[in-house]
Amino acid sequence: MSAFVELLSDDANSPRVFGAFARLSDPKGRDIHLELGKIPLHTGAFPNRSYASKNNLISSPAMYQYHCNVRDDQIPGQTDDLVANRGRGYFTNYAAGLGSPGDGHSVPILYDNCWDFGAVVIGTASPVEFAIGATNGTVGDPVNTDVNDGKQVLGRLGFVPAPWIRAGVSGSRGAYLFRSLEEFLPAGKKITDYNQIMGGADLELSYGRGLVYAEYIKNRFESPLVEDLDLDAWYIEGKITVMPGWYVAGRYDRILFDEVSLTAGGVGRWDAPLWRREVGIGFKPSKNVLAKLVHHETQIETTPRRVDVFMAAQLALVF
Repeated sequence: MSAFVELLSDDANSPRVFGAFARLSDPKGRDIHLELGKIPLHTGAFPNRSYASKNNLISSPAMYQYHCNVRDDQIPGQTDDLVANRGRGYFTNYAAGLGSPGDGHSVPILYDNCWDFGAVVIGTASPVEFAIGATNGTVGDPVNTDVNDGKQVLGRLGFVPAPWIRAGVSGSRGAYLFRSLEEFLPAGKKITDYNQIMGGADLELSYGRGLVYAEYIKNRFESPLVEDLDLDAWYIEGKITVMPGWYVAGRYDRILFDEVSLTAGGVGRWDAPLWRREVGIGFKPSKNVLAKLVHHETQIETTPRRVDVFMAAQLALVF
């Protein structure tokens, strides 16, 4: 048995518990483990390299960070509410919605920067790797306490037939709305009837000095008063070592939201599509030091188009 605790301090706040779980390993020595507590995200491939010392760039892929205009504490009364909030992300507020923004927020699609309470079994039986478990929240809305009397089931099945290739499929299903919204549901419905449902695939390839990563997900938010809210998200990332200790890397992301029917007729996307590009260089003089410099650009297809561009540097020390 082993234990893991991680504290995080940001925005001048006192340190808070980011992750804390016990790991029970198979007494026969097989690579099978049970994690219990505030556990990391066990779907997709990026969480395995999300720490600064393992991330070739600085940011997370957009699918693991971007807040769409679906809230967990408010229900859109009509699709026009969603269209009016395209690209607003964390500031989404439905004019004709039910419920009031309170302790909740607009939700990301996947979120690795806040761990969830639950249990998961992980392990390998070469060439297969696996993870299956249950949590309080969803992959896009991890929570510290149970907010709707529901549980998410999630998992990943991977395949590593050779050292140069790693592939996997992931899936999850769990209720994401707060129980305070139950009074606004159609007759006979429960809050756990409306889920975030995600399915995805990931691929990692290596050859010589090069590495390529790619992920794709199809996600659905079931909503009580409007049609299902579907989206597709993907990214491709590459890294090549140009000389000992130095590499260049780049990532291109895309999130596309499906069209919904509007009350006045016609259709429109329920949130604004976006693309993100990040390119940079890295210098790793030793296994404990990694320095990066990146250029980052995000374009959100609102009217007018929103463009965010910046450069950033990062120094990661492992000790």
